[in-house]
Amino acid sequence: MTIYQIEQFAYSFRAAGLADIGRQRKDNQDEVILCPELGFFAVSDGMGGLLSGGKASQYVRQAIPQLIKMSVGEYARQGNLQIAAADISKAAAALRGAVQTMSDALYRSGNSPKRIIYGSTLAGVWLVGNQAIFVNLGDSRGYLLGRYRKNIRQITEDHNIAALLVQNGQLTREAAREHESSSRLTAFVGMPQPAEPEVFSVEVQRGDRILLCSDGLYSMAEEKKIAQILRSSRSPERVCQRLIGEANERGGRDNISAVYIKILT
Repeated sequence: MTIYQIEQFAYSFRAAGLADIGRQRKDNQDEVILCPELGFFAVSDGMGGLLSGGKASQYVRQAIPQLIKMSVGEYARQGNLQIAAADISKAAAALRGAVQTMSDALYRSGNSPKRIIYGSTLAGVWLVGNQAIFVNLGDSRGYLLGRYRKNIRQITEDHNIAALLVQNGQLTREAAREHESSSRLTAFVGMPQPAEPEVFSVEVQRGDRILLCSDGLYSMAEEKKIAQILRSSRSPERVCQRLIGEANERGGRDNISAVYIKILT
């Protein structure tokens, strides 16, 4: 098991990611993005109802690492990548700007107000200082399981109609999982520009666990079970395998992707 230590982040960590076709799809439009040397990780889920959803998630996988490199270069001194706590807000703004740039470029490549051809979700996390800076567009999710916590906490917010109905008190969070409006996204990579990604900065500490996943996981597996699996092994690879296995055992209706990060010393 590889242990990563990067200068911009206060802790060492282990990480792994895995994508699976599931049991009912003919192709896999999920992508995992693993850039441990940058402290950046993400999942992207191509929008299945579009002509080129899979191409959109592939574009995310190819484009986002270089944009993150530019963000690191903007807020870190050459040869000294330590980022002060005061710069966390700047790092978050840089991450948001990188995702917005990527989304707007995809929109201009073939989408229009009348026709959306390319589209995907994005849920990512950038490890900076003592913070995990989450970013998302769409309904892929970022979770945090605290070292001494029993339940996982969803950090990102779903960008779909079902989430709006929950906010307005018209649906319960449990009912939203199966509601038809959960597939109707209100924001995504490739949306009409300017894109509006959200960022969330969360302080992390030794023993915390981070999960990024597509809806193919959380729509199948209960959060209680997900939390149990996150604690089930020291191996990030094995954790990802077990998460995907759980989703498949419960039907595997969609592609499944998961990125797991364990914060160490």
